Amino acid sequence: MKTFFYAILTIFSLANIKAQAQGKISGQITDDKSKIVEFATITLLNAKDSSLVKGALGDVNGNFEFEKVNYGTYIVNISQLGYKKYYTPKFIISSETPNIKLTKLVLVEASNELGEVQVTAKKPFIEQQIDKTVVNVENSIVSAGNTAIEVLEKSPGVTVDKDGNISLKGKQNVMVMLDGKPTYMSASDLANMLRNMQASQLDKIEIMTNPPAKYDAAGNAGVINIRLKKNQNTGLNGSANIGLGYGFYKSLPKESAGLNLNYRNGKVNVFGNFSANDRKSFQIQSINRKFFENGNVISGFDQVGNNDRRNNSFSYKMGADYFLDKKNTIGFLFNGMNGNWNEDLNNETLIKNSMAQLDTTSRTLGSINNSWGNYSTNLNFKHVIDSTGREITADLDYARYNADNSMKYRTSKYDIQNILREKRNEDGLTGSKINIYSFKTDLVYPINKTSKFEAGLKTSYVHSGNDMRFDFLVGDANTPINDPTRTRDFVYKENINAGYLNYSKEFKKISMQLGLRVENTNGQGTLLGKELLKRNYTNLFPSVFFRQKLSKDHQLGYSFSRRIDRPSYEDLNPFLFFLDPYTFQRGNELLQPQYTNAFEVSHTFKDAITTTVNFSRTNGIMTEILEQNNTLKTTNVTKINIGYVENLGISFSVPVPITKWWFSNTYLNLYNNHYVGDIPKTVIASDGTSSTVLQPLDARATTYQVNMTHQFTLPKKYSLELSGWYMSPFVEGQLAGRPMGAMSFGIQKKLMKDKATLKLNVNDVFWSNQFRGSFIFNDIDVQVNNKWESRVIRLNFSYRFGNSKVAAARQRKTGLEDEKGRVKSGGN
Repeated sequence: MKTFFYAILTIFSLANIKAQAQGKISGQITDDKSKIVEFATITLLNAKDSSLVKGALGDVNGNFEFEKVNYGTYIVNISQLGYKKYYTPKFIISSETPNIKLTKLVLVEASNELGEVQVTAKKPFIEQQIDKTVVNVENSIVSAGNTAIEVLEKSPGVTVDKDGNISLKGKQNVMVMLDGKPTYMSASDLANMLRNMQASQLDKIEIMTNPPAKYDAAGNAGVINIRLKKNQNTGLNGSANIGLGYGFYKSLPKESAGLNLNYRNGKVNVFGNFSANDRKSFQIQSINRKFFENGNVISGFDQVGNNDRRNNSFSYKMGADYFLDKKNTIGFLFNGMNGNWNEDLNNETLIKNSMAQLDTTSRTLGSINNSWGNYSTNLNFKHVIDSTGREITADLDYARYNADNSMKYRTSKYDIQNILREKRNEDGLTGSKINIYSFKTDLVYPINKTSKFEAGLKTSYVHSGNDMRFDFLVGDANTPINDPTRTRDFVYKENINAGYLNYSKEFKKISMQLGLRVENTNGQGTLLGKELLKRNYTNLFPSVFFRQKLSKDHQLGYSFSRRIDRPSYEDLNPFLFFLDPYTFQRGNELLQPQYTNAFEVSHTFKDAITTTVNFSRTNGIMTEILEQNNTLKTTNVTKINIGYVENLGISFSVPVPITKWWFSNTYLNLYNNHYVGDIPKTVIASDGTSSTVLQPLDARATTYQVNMTHQFTLPKKYSLELSGWYMSPFVEGQLAGRPMGAMSFGIQKKLMKDKATLKLNVNDVFWSNQFRGSFIFNDIDVQVNNKWESRVIRLNFSYRFGNSKVAAARQRKTGLEDEKGRVKSGGN
């Protein structure tokens, strides 16, 4: 009994000791100017051997706390970007002092000065990361004063054609995103927006050729994510820039200005940026066409068009984050852009007979006036479950796109004696209003230190309304007579519901990521109130990623993903768009989605030099084709689905510091595109009846593309940059393109204690960037040459002001993941 009594007493004594053998540590962190240091990293270490006990993250008020700390002797380490590391003296937690509040936790700003030499860490213009290629826009001299589309053109693997269509590694249908959300625009409208967006608004461009399941499945070529600047500093700070550019041909001015502001203090972060530009430019386009009958040339068209353009726009971004507590944050974001673009057309067509002799001259004078506005609003919420990285986020989005377009065309036909024989005058109006609603929620759930689970749901709804009216102006009074073939009202509604699961696991030398995404699509199109098309389908999109560490310097990566590209809303629109009396463009309501299976194997040497081998096959490829009516002498441009395209390629990314003052980055992509399918042709018999025959297409070409950037750091805070790109002949369906390329140069000077920068650059020094291509297929023979004002000299001045202390930024991605990339809402 006595033994039992002592045993019970011992158990209660041990339990009491255990309950009392834990304490608490807290503190608040400031800097040497008595300002709060937010979101610092705090680690609790054993004083005996500096082994890690616990980790914590400071809150917006600089406070931190460690609970249930066993009695013992400890030190605390505090670190934050921009400050020197700080270690506290040893302290003891015991029964006498179980709760300790550390005081005088003062961080000192890190100094990069050594004597009179200042060392500045600078990322290269092009940076290769494990899962993506990053273009650090701010670190490029030649990008100053440029537009966003001009910066894209310099990015590795990216090609921008004459109409602003973007391709990646020789593949079209790229998903372009802004701050993690798709732009929801057609190729032409996306090009218009990027032409009106200054490079100074861009922070970086992320290029992902094989994105994981958490991204929308759209985009067979991959994802290009354009991240806009968001200042991450505490207090009030920002930057301003102003630029002026002139083209060499007509000395057309290009003016730009922008302002970035950020205020962060305590629980609130408010930010915004504003920019405006006014640009004049021109384009020269020549088209040579031949029309055949029974294999013989019956007519030829030699067409030259001179277009003068003026774009002006104003863009703005406003947002706020409110940190409710350490675990919950709510935010608001608004993006907007308004603009106008005007284009004056002067088009002359020489119409020749079968003997190549001049028969008729047609001159078309036109004017296009387009006003547009793009707006998007995002409400977001983030809940941190615990300190291991487990969190839930939710986003509610609304976007609206408006565009109103008025067109005037005046066509006159003259005979070989230059006598007026015929007039054709017409006016047109088009309008587009697109509303997009989206909700998504994501869960990130680390299971342990080596594995993580992710899941998410999303639903979106799109309402796209498009109307068009064209009138012929008849008689001396120019009485409008409606053209019913070009007066339409088309409405497209679409709902997409999606969910995904993602699991990642790290082993000793291998890491993997397995993902599965499911998307359900429901679409309906009506023309003049009558149902024209209906789409309901559900697809699975798996993705697999493996990375194997062979040694300290060598890594291998393997990936597979399945993706989808849905037709853009305008491509489904059956409107007939008038370009000139002989050239039309029309949508295709029968257009179906295309599906891509993509594989990649990559090798990385010393986390820098990367070699990637890729293969993809896209079934039902949406291809732009030309259709000709040899009787009416008209050419029609439209999109159809054909068999498939296979893309096989290898790419090399080689960032090399040649000397301490000379950094070089080279990207080489070699690929082969092979298009196979059947193209329909309408045949008109002698009795006037028509029938459709299929003509086989089998086109392939091996193409290489090179991007090079050389950056030179010079004394007295000068730096130089020389960059260039080149693409050899290429094939896209019926189109065979000729080589393209350009070289650019820039010089930079740091001023005013490095807060100001003056940049002078010349884009396309030799004015070599032009598009030349041909459509030669059966009885189609069309040659195209397009040249624009790409050679421009620019002077840009920027100034940074305010607090320079960096706080951890809140990264978030909104819910508009796919639909924006399919909207047509601006100008050309």
